[in-house]
Amino acid sequence: MGGAVLTCGLLAGCAPQPAPTVIRTDPARLVLTLSELPYPGFQVAAATPDSGRRSNRAEAGGSPAVLHRLEQEGRTTGYSATYTRAVQIASAVGPVVIQSVATAYRTDGDATAALGRDAAGLAGAGDTRLSAGRVGQAAVAFTSQRSAAQVTYAQYVVEWRELNVVNAVVVEGNALTLDLGYALTLARLQQRGEHP
Repeated sequence: MGGAVLTCGLLAGCAPQPAPTVIRTDPARLVLTLSELPYPGFQVAAATPDSGRRSNRAEAGGSPAVLHRLEQEGRTTGYSATYTRAVQIASAVGPVVIQSVATAYRTDGDATAALGRDAAGLAGAGDTRLSAGRVGQAAVAFTSQRSAAQVTYAQYVVEWRELNVVNAVVVEGNALTLDLGYALTLARLQQRGEHP
């Protein structure tokens, strides 16, 4: 009898710990760094207003109503990094602009709702939805195009949720040489860095 109790006690002590439900890492540590980009020639974009730490106050842009809404939605903080290549878009192959974003929410439910709102916003703006494949716990992908100076410029967005963090990778460049594969490659690289 004593041996059975001792065995149960040992087994209970060795039981696997429950999986974490939130990622507590600073979002600045979750975005892609310049050295992680698998494409040559990129540099950190200088003076990009959307880059760096994106507090709720910064996201609200001075609007108390927007700040209140962000807080009600469970957003806590975020970080965005933007990288560019100095090339002629008409002759560029692959991305010319890469943006990597991580936004933390209080709970995975808040993050799930945020991902849904973002997807609805992209669809509402007329972007075309694509298959995001297997990235994170839930993912969406969209593309859009515009023309300027006889070049069709494309943007691909992959956005996904990992627990309470909503991530995004955006790539932009010449539509003739750019496809979703670039954004998915970067999204999978960024996802590897998310260790709760």
